[in-house]
Amino acid sequence: MTLRLMPGITRTQLAALASLELETVEDLLFHLPFRYEDFTESVSLKNLRDGDQVAVVADLKRITSRRAFRKRRMSITDAVITDGRDDLGVTWFSQPYLSKSLKSGETYRFAGKVRKTRQGIRLVNPLVENPNKANAYVRPLMPVYPLTSGLGQHQLRKIIQSLEPLMLRYEDPVPVEWRDKWGLVSLSESLVGIHLPESWKQQQAASRRLAFDELMRLHLAVLALRDAREQGNAPKVEFDEKYVREFVGGLPFTLTDDQKRASWAAIKDMEKGSPMNRLLDGDVGSGKTAVAAVVAANAIASGFQAALMAPTEILAKQHFATLRSLFVRTDTPVVLWTNSFKRSAVRGEEVDYSGKQAVTELQSLVASGEAGVVVGTHALTEASFSFSALALAIVDEQHRFGVRARKLLTEKSGMGDVNPHLLSMTATPIPRSLSLTIFGDLDLSLLRQKPGGRQPIKTSVCLREVDRAAAYATVREQCAAGRQAFVVCPLIEASDKLGVASVNETAERLRQNELAELRVEVMHGKLSAEEKEQVMADFAAGKSDVLVSTSVVEVGVDVPNATVMCIEGAERFGLAQLHQFRGRVGRAEHASTCFLLPTESSDGATDRLESFSRTDDGFSLAELDLQLRGPGDLLGERQSGFPALKAARITDVALVAETKGVAQELHASGELGRSGREAVRDYLTIEVEGVHLE
Repeated sequence: MTLRLMPGITRTQLAALASLELETVEDLLFHLPFRYEDFTESVSLKNLRDGDQVAVVADLKRITSRRAFRKRRMSITDAVITDGRDDLGVTWFSQPYLSKSLKSGETYRFAGKVRKTRQGIRLVNPLVENPNKANAYVRPLMPVYPLTSGLGQHQLRKIIQSLEPLMLRYEDPVPVEWRDKWGLVSLSESLVGIHLPESWKQQQAASRRLAFDELMRLHLAVLALRDAREQGNAPKVEFDEKYVREFVGGLPFTLTDDQKRASWAAIKDMEKGSPMNRLLDGDVGSGKTAVAAVVAANAIASGFQAALMAPTEILAKQHFATLRSLFVRTDTPVVLWTNSFKRSAVRGEEVDYSGKQAVTELQSLVASGEAGVVVGTHALTEASFSFSALALAIVDEQHRFGVRARKLLTEKSGMGDVNPHLLSMTATPIPRSLSLTIFGDLDLSLLRQKPGGRQPIKTSVCLREVDRAAAYATVREQCAAGRQAFVVCPLIEASDKLGVASVNETAERLRQNELAELRVEVMHGKLSAEEKEQVMADFAAGKSDVLVSTSVVEVGVDVPNATVMCIEGAERFGLAQLHQFRGRVGRAEHASTCFLLPTESSDGATDRLESFSRTDDGFSLAELDLQLRGPGDLLGERQSGFPALKAARITDVALVAETKGVAQELHASGELGRSGREAVRDYLTIEVEGVHLE
């Protein structure tokens, strides 16, 4: 039923509810509180303390209303209440009608927060009602709902409370025997318990039922996606042992055990006829690109192509240079295709393509299948760019791409309805990827081992001016010893509103003050591709000492001589970004340091940065990021923020595991499709990317 048919709701309230995407009675029933005001404990007036949330039954001794002295439009209503032993002052703002509606000598229930004021301990803006009336508004646990302009908490509570008769007879599609087996209350009980709880026990049982349903939907949807993937067509790439052994033997380094295991797992995945969907997780410098090269080499041995998509031109160029060197002993053409750079290399000999005709030649090299490895940015997904036999799509720093960009790449196999295998790579799995791993849609390979010769990176949080001064003193010391440093800022230009460091103003300050004797250069996204390439080339060649940059250096920058990373406005970056910035140093045998220089020092921001400084393990940081930021839209395109979960928490590991087991059992048994279970099936399923679970 639409809310427009409900009596007692004004047009203003309807508009406010619509802005919250609440247009039907069912929408309203599943608009859940995000916390509760706890009035379950009875406290005497004598024992009240500042900050207490209380509900007290007391007699009204006197009440008066007046205009505020400084704000004449505001009224102040003062009262004194008593429990027969002690008195307590009460204040309401802008509620003058209370002085006429409340009667001295009468008994009322007052519910609100205790505040310490100039007049002493007082109740401020409490709810008030007759404790003996039917359908009392003040309850032991008062729900607090998400609101919007034009809708007050009191108004929304009354609207939802009026739906109690509907809650009590709400039909439950889950059979009682299933509910008993899973330890769930009925859907009717859960709605009453979530909106009108009499105790925490009732609220927790209601919350468990609603969370159980939400997680079941997600698990079943992911199982449907996995079924669709496994039923999809992908090229069967046989393992060419001779070719792969020769390729690995020609590498300028020895693969770690983790790299060998990850390569073998991906090669075995690609022998199947269903598309691989594997996440390769390894910290900066753990050798993800080498694994990608081995897997790509096996695909090329069977006559297929491999494409590696990177989020920035800098990173794409870095991968092109790396893969060119790894394939230098083969006849495999390696191609670079971005908006600004179009090149190819065979046995180390590089050709720079410029001009329309030359670009067409490079496109033909890929479209004919002659180019075995293609590296690029989003440009690879353009309609004009085509492959002949793309069997392996590799996406690096996959959290930097939307789901749509990755999907476009995997639709360009050039082999009709055959989809390429997907290998995603990340140095820090963002919460979305971690959550998909939990739910089982991704296969996971971990590279925890790092190549020898690398030094650990010391990370320090600089909250005081003396700490900041010490950070830049370290920069001067390292540069005097022949090393180099990065300084990362959140913005290009200064912003009075944000009050955080910018690249341009920071570079100018450093040139005039802390680093006056050093060569300081600037790098940011507004520079042209050629300008960025020149700045990076000069820095890599040692022609500058300090590079002040935005997040464009997050990935793809490899300067082994850099040993100091200073991150201005560190609290404005996510943990995954901070981890990537830190990974720009410590890339050789030199001891390295990362300084976090926050602009704001709130307790939450400081705790997050301190937690980051205590670990350099990417997977641990991802778990922390999951708790802090949420997993993103698990089945959609958002990459951060919480998904459409109202009662469930992805971090509730026990319930996630329990519901995953139940979903797998139902999915395997086929019970959702049995006659007479249609309502359950509809209730516990979700449509995702055109796949509907039957």
